[in-house]
Amino acid sequence: MTKNRSIFLDYSNTITTVESENMAIEKWLSFIRDKYNLDQGMSEKFLELRLKKLVERERNFKTFMEINREVLNELYGIKEIYEDEYYRFHEKYLRLRDDFLPFMKEVKGAFSVVVVTDADNIYTERTMRSLGIYDLFDCIVTAEDVKAPKPDRRIFEEALRRSGYPEQVIFIGDSERRDIQGANNMNFLVIKMGDPSRDTAADFVATNFSQVLKILEERGLLK
Repeated sequence: MTKNRSIFLDYSNTITTVESENMAIEKWLSFIRDKYNLDQGMSEKFLELRLKKLVERERNFKTFMEINREVLNELYGIKEIYEDEYYRFHEKYLRLRDDFLPFMKEVKGAFSVVVVTDADNIYTERTMRSLGIYDLFDCIVTAEDVKAPKPDRRIFEEALRRSGYPEQVIFIGDSERRDIQGANNMNFLVIKMGDPSRDTAADFVATNFSQVLKILEERGLLK
C-alpha cells in the first residue's frame, strides 16, 4: 500500500466525540462503584490516578487494561477489572463525530488513511467494528503494537513503514502533548482537533472534519 500522501488520524476524541468517550468510561466506573458499593468520589479518584499512570507509561509501557487494573487495585484492592464490561460500555456509548464519514469519502481517493492510536488492540478493533469503521482504514497502528505510546517516535515510524513511507503526511489529533508534539517531531503537517482559542504548536486548528476538509482544499491537497 503506497500512496504519495497519507493522513494519519488519532482515534479517541478525534474520530470519536469527547462526550461519548467520557460517557463510556463513566458507565464502566459506575458499574464497578455499584458492584462494590464504593464512595461517590470513586470516578474522580480513578481518573486522576489513571492520568498520572498514562504519563508514566511513556517511560515504562503498559496497556490501558494493565493500568486500569493497577489503579483499581491501588485505590480499592479490586483485582477484577471487568474487561469485557469495559469494552461493552464503549461499544454501546461511543459515537463518531457527525462529519467523520463524509470526510472519509472525500479523502480516501487522494490519501492513504492510517489510524495511529494509544489504545490497546482489542479495544481498538472491538469499538471500531461496533462503529462500522474498522475496514475504512488502510492500516491501524496501536501503542500496543510497538510498546510505545505517542509522542514516542516509534509509533509514528511504524505508521510510516506500514503506509509505504509517503512523501507527505497530514496528522490530525486532539492532544497537544501526545499528538501535536509527537507529529511535530516527525515534521508532519499538523492539524489539531480542538478549541481554536487555545495556544497550540499545530499548523492549523479545526473544530470538526468539515473544517479539516476546508484546510486541505485551501492548500490544494484535495486533488
